[in-house]
Amino acid sequence: MFGKSDKNNEKAEAEARRVEAMKASIEGALTHLKSHAEAGNTDRCEAAAKRLVESLKNPKLPTDYSKQARGVLDSLLLHGFMKATALAAKGALDAAKTDDIELRSKKIKEAREKLSGAMKYKAPAEFKGQCERLLEVAMLSGGVKQKGPTKAKPLDTAPKVENRAKMTNEALAAQEQAKVEQAKAAATAAAAPKTRVPG
Repeated sequence: MFGKSDKNNEKAEAEARRVEAMKASIEGALTHLKSHAEAGNTDRCEAAAKRLVESLKNPKLPTDYSKQARGVLDSLLLHGFMKATALAAKGALDAAKTDDIELRSKKIKEAREKLSGAMKYKAPAEFKGQCERLLEVAMLSGGVKQKGPTKAKPLDTAPKVENRAKMTNEALAAQEQAKVEQAKAAATAAAAPKTRVPG
């Protein structure tokens, strides 16, 4: 009689230790998931969440603990998707500022995908409105200035006009010297005897 109750106590204690080990494992996985959510890495968040959901299906875990862990899991997934959406929207705005149209389009697409994931995890309606406005601003930004010549503003190939109103003393002296040389050349050409070419 005493041996049976000891065995039952040992089984109960072993079962309690297993449950506590499962809880510790779940807590560690949630902490790991939190770091991915903070970085906005939704792919890893979803993969870790699938593993956690499978662990939480264990019938030996207390139901209130499972519900609480699922609530934390959902809030971490929501945070991860919201963070990823915000990062993608900011990337789209930055790409629009630098006139990188391809990157802007890619980031807008990514932000929309992450926003749909955030809405799946019950993101607030204000968040959706803010993200839509940010993406609209990004879509309307950039791509306005043309790099290089256009039909309206062709390449300027005309020689630059020298600004004589602000000539330096050296340039002024060189110009006077050139005038003197030109006058001397004209005077020598006029003084030279003209020879007739027989014809």
